[in-house]
Amino acid sequence: MKQYSCICKGRGLLHIIIFILLIIHSGLDMDAYQIRLVLLLAIALAYAIFDTFNKRNVPNAFVYGALAVGFASTLFYPMHVIIISVLIALVLGAVGYFIYRLGFMGAGDFFEFMTISLILPLQPLPVLLGSAMSGLSLPFMFSVFIATAYVMLVSIIVYYLFLAKKSQLEKGYRISMRQIFSALVLFLAYMLLLAFVWILEGIGLISAVLVLLIAIPSCVIVAFDRLINLRMISMLGPNELDEGDMIAVNLMKKDDIEYFKRHSRSFGRLVTKKLKHDLMNSEKKLPVYRNAVPLALFTFFGIIISLVFGNLVLLLISH
Repeated sequence: MKQYSCICKGRGLLHIIIFILLIIHSGLDMDAYQIRLVLLLAIALAYAIFDTFNKRNVPNAFVYGALAVGFASTLFYPMHVIIISVLIALVLGAVGYFIYRLGFMGAGDFFEFMTISLILPLQPLPVLLGSAMSGLSLPFMFSVFIATAYVMLVSIIVYYLFLAKKSQLEKGYRISMRQIFSALVLFLAYMLLLAFVWILEGIGLISAVLVLLIAIPSCVIVAFDRLINLRMISMLGPNELDEGDMIAVNLMKKDDIEYFKRHSRSFGRLVTKKLKHDLMNSEKKLPVYRNAVPLALFTFFGIIISLVFGNLVLLLISH
C-alpha cells in the first residue's frame, strides 16, 4: 500500500463510490448474500486492478474505505457471527502486519484479507458442489488462501519460466544438482503421502489427480527457485527505493549484507523511511522485488474458485 497521485486517486475513488451506490440501489432486488458477493467481488477486482496496472500501488484512501465497507457489512450478521467475523479479521490483521514487517507481504494485502473476511467471514455453500462439500463452518479466508496459493503456484511457473524477460542477473545460471535433488525428494514425499492415504483410507481418481496437480508444480518451483527469484528482482540504488519495497536479502552476498547493516541497523527485507534515510549516501545497489507477481490478482481468482468449488482441501479429502 503506497501513495498514489491525487488526481488518479480521486478519479478512482469516485468511480468506486459510484459503483458501490449502484450496487446498493440494485440491491433492492437482491438478497443480503447477493449484495455481499457483489461488494466482495467489486472490492477484490479493484485491488487486483490497482495491484496489476498501478505498479502494485494501492491508494490508501481506497484501502481504508474498503475496510470500512467490510466493517459496515459485517454488522448486518447475527451477533454470534459478528463476533466471529471481527475476531477472524483481527487475527488476519495481526498476523498480516507481522508478515509485512518481516518484508514478505505488502501492507495492502493484509488489509484486503481483513476486508474479504469481514464481508464473508464463513465459507458459503459452493456453487457447483452444493452439499457434497461442506466446510461451511470454516473461515472463508482459509479456502481463499488455499486456492490463491495454487493459482500462484501455477502462474509463477508459466510467467517466470516462459513469459518473463530474461534478467542480466541470470547470466551463467545453471540449475544445480542440489535443486534437482530437492525437487525429486519433494516429489517422492508427495507420492509416499499419496500411497499412505491410499493404503489407510483408499483414495479416488479425482483426489489422486489433484495431488499430482499440486505435486508437479511444487517440484518445478523448488527446482527453478533461484531462476524465478532472479527474474523477480531489479537492481536499484538507495535513491530509487520506495517505502514498502521488499529487498531480496536471500540473493545477496554476505559481504553486501554486512555492508548495509553497518550503514543501517534497520536493514532487512522491508524498506522503511529510516532505511532510506540511512542509505541515502550509499551508491551500492540492492536487489529489490520490483517484478514480483501481483498477489491481489491471484487473490481475486482464489475468491472465485472458493465460491465455486469451496475448500480445495476438503474437496480433495471428500473424493
